[in-house]
Amino acid sequence: MSTTPRRLTFGAHADAYERARPVWPEEAARWLVPEGARLVVELGAGTGKLTRTLASVVPHVVAVEPDPRMLAVLREQGLDGEEGSAEAIPLGDGVADAVVAGSAMHWFDLERALPEFHRVLRPGGRLGFGWNHRDSEHASIAAMSDVIYGAQGRVDGGHWRSRDWRAELTGSGLFRDVEQARIEHVHELPRDALHDHLLSYAGVAALPAAVRDDVFRRVAAILDGEPTIAAGEALKLPFLVHAYRATRAERGASPSP
Repeated sequence: MSTTPRRLTFGAHADAYERARPVWPEEAARWLVPEGARLVVELGAGTGKLTRTLASVVPHVVAVEPDPRMLAVLREQGLDGEEGSAEAIPLGDGVADAVVAGSAMHWFDLERALPEFHRVLRPGGRLGFGWNHRDSEHASIAAMSDVIYGAQGRVDGGHWRSRDWRAELTGSGLFRDVEQARIEHVHELPRDALHDHLLSYAGVAALPAAVRDDVFRRVAAILDGEPTIAAGEALKLPFLVHAYRATRAERGASPSP
């Protein structure tokens, strides 16, 4: 029996994802794309959480998403979306000033995706990617994460955090001059959207219903008990963007350190 790849499971909860995941801060979008960029291709765009921020700073953003359920929600926002993947980008050679991925890079098969990024970028174009995630340096967010990951039988850290992205990019010989940034922001979430926020994460959505309900209850208690987060009908969740950017190298160039 075939199994749906985990990166295509988010579409089952596309409405929850759209309602409760954070939009990316403008500061992050401006850092990811080069100044003066005209065309940006975003991969693994989901419902357009990063797309709409990119569209506020770049004239033309083409969002590429493999799950038609997520893509339908993105298009409902009036955004330009195409069905496709990081490993098979539906655009021509050398057309993009930047290729961007938001909280999606760890889902890609980089052996196939990096050459595709290189192909659609113009000479000297920019690859930018990052993760928009809860800030576990805040005690209550750390406690929330302990509940979530404990229910899944794993520790917090995210498999994307343990990877040496600089080495993976430069080792391919396709990208150079890797830089990193850390951008703090606050995700203001309606209190009644907390369940949707948790459900939008594949690991939580996959839990048995009884376990998932226990996670919802325990997380709500933690956040409601923290006055800097619980603010009437809203939750103010501390978030971080961990971002990377690199420059397209000419094929055959020596990898940069």
